[in-house]
Formats: sequence, structure tokens, C-alpha cells
Amino acid sequence: MCSAWTTPTVRRRVWAWVSPRDGKRITTWETRGRTLTLADGREVRLRRILRLTERTIKADGTVPLFPEVVIDGWETTLTEPIDTVITLYQDHGTHEQFHSEFKSDLDLERLPSGKFNTHTLVLGLAAVAYNILRLIGQQALLGKEALLRHPAKRRRLKTVMQEMLRVAAQLTLHARCMALNFFWHRIAECGIIIALFASLDGQAESCRGGVTESGAR
Repeated sequence: MCSAWTTPTVRRRVWAWVSPRDGKRITTWETRGRTLTLADGREVRLRRILRLTERTIKADGTVPLFPEVVIDGWETTLTEPIDTVITLYQDHGTHEQFHSEFKSDLDLERLPSGKFNTHTLVLGLAAVAYNILRLIGQQALLGKEALLRHPAKRRRLKTVMQEMLRVAAQLTLHARCMALNFFWHRIAECGIIIALFASLDGQAESCRGGVTESGAR
């Protein structure tokens, strides 16, 4: 730290800038990080990876009065290239969203028993349910009939259960064919639900013409 009357000396270096779009440029570099002392007495020198992002034009086209400068940093013992390290570390904060879905949406905040064998069974079944709901959400998100309120990369499990599973419908079996009758405001999602039935059972694809817009009884 320098006093107010002293000008710090900065080593000149060549900055390699990358511009992913107009008004935004990124540069990365590496410095020596901290030295950690392990339990066995060994010392490990960390790498400090830094990334500087400068935005003179925002993604929506807005031009700010002053450039927006953001610096991100990571300390690691990995020996991979800088771009690989940043890719591995930059989205770690988003992992808490998946923890929240597993605990809150699947109601696993507290396990029902004090026995580890029971916990193993419950968590195994929860993993199966999680994967099925995630599959339904991704197929609904990527389908042409999907109605999106805003751009998204995935649906939360709670949203899948509310909008895809809790749907009033009438199941009709006629002439060796299975038909689902939905309310009129759900007809846009019929293709998605039929596709899910077809992928899981293999029988509903032939019944696509049996889906009507009548209300469920």
C-alpha cells in the first residue's frame, strides 16, 4: 500500500485483448499467489488467475457514461491453461441453485429417519425423481410447442411440477388408443406431454390425433 504522495510503479506488459462483441473486451493474466503450508509442513505456491472485463457498450446497446470495468480472480493449484481454469471455476456459485432444488423442491430439507440405510434409499429414489423431472423440464424447454415467458436454459423442478405435472386432463381409452383431453389453455403443451408419453411408453405417439381441446371432467 502506498501513501497519497507516492506514485506506485507498475511493470509494463503487453495486454492481449479479446473482443467477443462490440463495446466489450476481455484480457487475462497470471501472477504469483499466496503460499499455503500443508499439514505435513510442505509449502504450496498458488497461481492467481485474473480476468479484466471492460464494457463501453452494454449487451442491450446502452452506452454508459463511464466504462464498466470488472475484475475477477481465482487462486488455484491447477496447472491447466488460464482459459481452462476460468472455465472450471467461473460458474461454481450457480451450483447452490441445484442444492436448493434438491432440498426445497423435492422436500428433502430433513430426512425422515435416523438410519443411514434409510437415508441411502431415500436419496437414491430422490436422485431418480430429480433426473426424471430434469428430463421433462429440458424436453419441455427445447420443444417447439414450449411457451416461454423469458429466455431460459433450464426449468426449476418446482416449475416443472406446477406447469407440466399438475395439469387437469381426461384420459380416454378407445379403439386400442389412448387419448388425453386438456383444457383449451393447455392445448399448446399437449405436444410436449404426448412426446414425453411416447418416449417413456412408446404408445402415445400413435394417439396424437386423439388429443382434443375439450375440458377435463
